[in-house]
Amino acid sequence: MVRTNFDARKAVFVKRLIEEGSQHRVDFDIYDFLLAFNKSLNDYYTTSSCSGRIALAKAPRLSYSKGSGLFKFIVKWHRPVTYSEVINVISGISEGDAWLLVRAPIMHFVARDLNGALKILRIARDAGFKHSGIYSVTHDGVVVEVQGEDRFEVPIMINGSLIVPKDELRRIVDIANETLMFGKFRLAHLIRLIEVGLLGKTDLGNMPRTYFQESYREFNIKNVSLMDIKDSI
Repeated sequence: MVRTNFDARKAVFVKRLIEEGSQHRVDFDIYDFLLAFNKSLNDYYTTSSCSGRIALAKAPRLSYSKGSGLFKFIVKWHRPVTYSEVINVISGISEGDAWLLVRAPIMHFVARDLNGALKILRIARDAGFKHSGIYSVTHDGVVVEVQGEDRFEVPIMINGSLIVPKDELRRIVDIANETLMFGKFRLAHLIRLIEVGLLGKTDLGNMPRTYFQESYREFNIKNVSLMDIKDSI
């Protein structure tokens, strides 16, 4: 079989995925799927992907997020977060404005041709990822960006001072966790549809397991660590 630019680029990205996975730089709740997807399908591969995250960031305005030096992530969590974790981080902020953010899952699929890209796009929209589309079309493949809509952003500090009472901050953290989970469960549904539609699974069956074996409220109360969660899977 003649090796094309598509095949060469796929080899590069699959190698990068494996290397970054070994360094724990790939979101652990989607790594197995990404690996299976890339190894099983000749006409597709994935590039940058994120299963969703909660973050604290410093910025005078979120519209400045693309500006040089005007937006800075302080910390990112790709899992539910506890109130105490948020308090511990913001207690170290003495100036500027800080935002609590939830970003939806985002995945980038590269298809060998337009028909393959449209197939991925249909599956994504069936899974509820309505803000998805064809990102670029080149001789090397067609890039589909699958973008979730579960997001949340609220200012919690101005000029280094907390602007919400701590009891209300607890509720804000609760909502952030809930929003993150909605996005991740939607992503789990997308993964299962892809497994059926492209990877040969015979039925949807049970939803894929993630580390959400407890509600976010139970997680918040127990204040378990990320390592505890990983060990429980």
